[in-house]
Amino acid sequence: MDEQVFYAYNSWKTGDFKLPDGTVERDIHRKAVRLLADREILVLLGLRQTGKSTLTLQLIHELLSTKQSTPERIFYFSFDDRELRYELAASFGNFLKIVERFWGSDIKNGQDRIYIFIDEVQKLPGFVEYIKSLYDLRLPIKWILTGSSSLELKTQVKESLAGRSITLQVLPFTEAEIFRGLRLTHPDKRYMNDFILGVHLPDKKGINKYQASIMAHKRHIQKIFDDCLVYGSLPAICLSSDREKKQILLKNYRDTYLEQDIRNLVKEDKLWVYQKVMELLASRIGDLLNYSTIASQLEVTVDTVKRYSMLLEKTFMLRNLTTYSKNVRNEVLKTPKVYFTDLGLRNSILGLTSLAQAEKLGQKGVLLENAVCERLSSIISLSDREARLHYWRTKTKEEVDFVVVTPERVLPIEVKNSKQVQPRQLKGLRRFMEKENEIAGIVIGMFEDAGILSDRETNIYLIPYWML
Repeated sequence: MDEQVFYAYNSWKTGDFKLPDGTVERDIHRKAVRLLADREILVLLGLRQTGKSTLTLQLIHELLSTKQSTPERIFYFSFDDRELRYELAASFGNFLKIVERFWGSDIKNGQDRIYIFIDEVQKLPGFVEYIKSLYDLRLPIKWILTGSSSLELKTQVKESLAGRSITLQVLPFTEAEIFRGLRLTHPDKRYMNDFILGVHLPDKKGINKYQASIMAHKRHIQKIFDDCLVYGSLPAICLSSDREKKQILLKNYRDTYLEQDIRNLVKEDKLWVYQKVMELLASRIGDLLNYSTIASQLEVTVDTVKRYSMLLEKTFMLRNLTTYSKNVRNEVLKTPKVYFTDLGLRNSILGLTSLAQAEKLGQKGVLLENAVCERLSSIISLSDREARLHYWRTKTKEEVDFVVVTPERVLPIEVKNSKQVQPRQLKGLRRFMEKENEIAGIVIGMFEDAGILSDRETNIYLIPYWML
């Protein structure tokens, strides 16, 4: 490996290392730092441009600033470097030789742990298997791997590194991260998060106090939320104030995804079918995933639609929710509901460029529902508590948008794009609470203020979207 390239990537070894200006600490940062102390391989996966590379630099900075390690024991490699990939493709064994050359010592005889970060590891097929063999030799190495939306990488991690790795998904920015990126004080929403996760059951006084505590942030929350409904929350996009630039970045992302992530997984003459499946699913967020209908529209086989929708999910573009059932087998077998991981990508696929356009097309409601899905998913993902997210639908078409399952309770959540809730809109929620013998449910809407609808021993909480 060229020395100049190596030291450009490993600038801390020459004493010239600092985080890029504007670096935002991720919500997942503390959890990732804790996992650096464990022996298992740490794998960071997620969509392109969600900040995985930046997060690795933050972890390196943490190791150095807290003196958990020294510059000479930290190595960073990016498989975006084509020459490095060629060198290693000739023989994976060259990798340890490169490390030892720049370290000046034999790894096998070393006592102190060294940290090896490899970015975009999926770009060198088979290298994960090689890392597994080194891990099993119990060398004094802590491995940190990152990968973009690559189906092969997820499969390799699942199969080759089973029992040897811990995977963290790096999601698009959360609301708190956007606040930090804009240099704004973000609201403390732990009270609501704890409600969602089953820690407590609020009363009227508690809800009112929580609303008052974040009221000063309301205008900023609403502005950020509206922007995310249209442009999503990929870091570079949501922190840009240039709307035209946002659209260009999203289009470039979409094209790069198809050209680099999908072209090798789908035959070239079928790429247009993949795009059409992607467009149809983008137009049906919040709907049940009906493979037969899509196959009929495109005049392709149901198996083709199933494969392509699976690829969209495995490459982090889609999030499929299974239905809630006390029978775990039923959760897997019943039809999933589909949501996009990032609304900006979804809207770019459909050519949606403004909230006014969404409202004119009657899409504001499904955008709100998708945004709530991602908010609930991030609450669950960032928590150390056990929780799962589902939806609920019966054969008689009674349904609830979301169900958060925790050891403490099963919490049904409805999303309404309205300032007032009608009794008929609560039918599915009340039916679920009755059937499951639960005493609490939530309606998230465009309400001015929070409230509680009490009926005997049950409470339905009316939560303005900006309080979630």
